[in-house]
Amino acid sequence: MQDARPASRPGLARIGLAEQVRARLLERIMDRDLAPGARLNIDALARQLGVSSSPLREALAALAARGLVRNEAFLGFSVAPLPDAGFLRDLFATRLRVEPWLAAQAATRIGADHLDRLRQAMAAMAPEVRSGPWQRHHAHAAADESFHDTIAEAAGNAPARQALAALNAQIHVSRLYLAVQTGAEATAAEHERLLRALEAGDPAAAEAAMTAHLEGSRERLLP
Repeated sequence: MQDARPASRPGLARIGLAEQVRARLLERIMDRDLAPGARLNIDALARQLGVSSSPLREALAALAARGLVRNEAFLGFSVAPLPDAGFLRDLFATRLRVEPWLAAQAATRIGADHLDRLRQAMAAMAPEVRSGPWQRHHAHAAADESFHDTIAEAAGNAPARQALAALNAQIHVSRLYLAVQTGAEATAAEHERLLRALEAGDPAAAEAAMTAHLEGSRERLLP
């Protein structure tokens, strides 16, 4: 990964590099190569990634905004610690307040483009993608996040969508940390019911399907 290269628009080049670094760091967090709670040495990481500290700090700030990294005064950056059961229960309680409502809103507004994207996300969560350790299948987590984000986008509420993105990041990392590898078929069935409700434009059914899905996810993550 090269940090400095000729470019007519250096601002855009820097942003692009920061995004690459963010993706690399996220992968290492997902794989637990950077363990929960680990301190992140800026100089050491910069050498490992072959970049300067500027794009690295931008990437870390982006991860901190999603709750995956912490930035503490006088201590610097560290990987977010493993969330405890109480935190996860509160997280699901929040999602259960927000996402069923978003699903109902989406059912009244959703168009063909959003429905196509939901189908594509579901295809990316096919059995051959879901099999094996979560740590090796970032595509599954990305597709699941895309599925929920597309519904939030279709609902047309930007602040709620932004809040949901942060919540979903915590859920996916929690699954990885806890090595949850079961329930894929149940998740697929729940997504299918939700998609059918959205295709039918039925707000009540979409709200109920999202509620059932989140309650099922909570039980699989926190039995």
